[in-house]
Amino acid sequence: MKRLLLNGSPRGDSSNSRCLCAWLAEGFVEAGAPAPEILSLARAGTERAVREFRTADEVVLVFPLYTDSMPGIVAEFTNALADLDPAVPAGKRVGYVVHSGFPESAQSEPLAAYLERMSARLGFVHLGTILKGGSEGLRLDPGSGRSKTAGRFRALGRSLAGRGSFDPDAKAALARPRRLGPATRILFRVLAPTGILHMYWNVLLRKHGAYERRHDRPYAV
Repeated sequence: MKRLLLNGSPRGDSSNSRCLCAWLAEGFVEAGAPAPEILSLARAGTERAVREFRTADEVVLVFPLYTDSMPGIVAEFTNALADLDPAVPAGKRVGYVVHSGFPESAQSEPLAAYLERMSARLGFVHLGTILKGGSEGLRLDPGSGRSKTAGRFRALGRSLAGRGSFDPDAKAALARPRRLGPATRILFRVLAPTGILHMYWNVLLRKHGAYERRHDRPYAV
């Protein structure tokens, strides 16, 4: 069986998605299966990614939540899949990992529902969608949070290689918390007026020359 791990982050090989793909691949190896290829959509481009998809038996697409949906490069890739001969995707085993900087996984649930419907329309065997909140900066975290996440993704890889499905316990653990608890919500309300919650994002906005446009609403009526 040919397996493909597709990194859909615009950051490519320096992304959190790349870490999650690597840990999934380690789980496959721990289960005695060959390490699947990890392909960066940002580097390879849509055309090559579609070619690799055509020849793979099983694909896991890993990407970050962007504005409550998927990055543009992932949307372009999935649109290209819709243009394939129906015989190509029919029966192909496809799963997804959606992660986000939001602490709570409920933010990604509408996209997970869309991915399930999209899979049905394209004729995939839908392996499910793994949701992971609080992933921003994961690639830089040397602590226990990174270690736990890595272990759970390895468990997903082992399970997929051995049983053909995602480990339900690892999937449930990664999705917690689904929503913020009362104490955390109170803390956010207290900190929000101070600007502390936006410091990291403001640094990135300034770095890319977009800080002064942070309140733009290009699609507002």
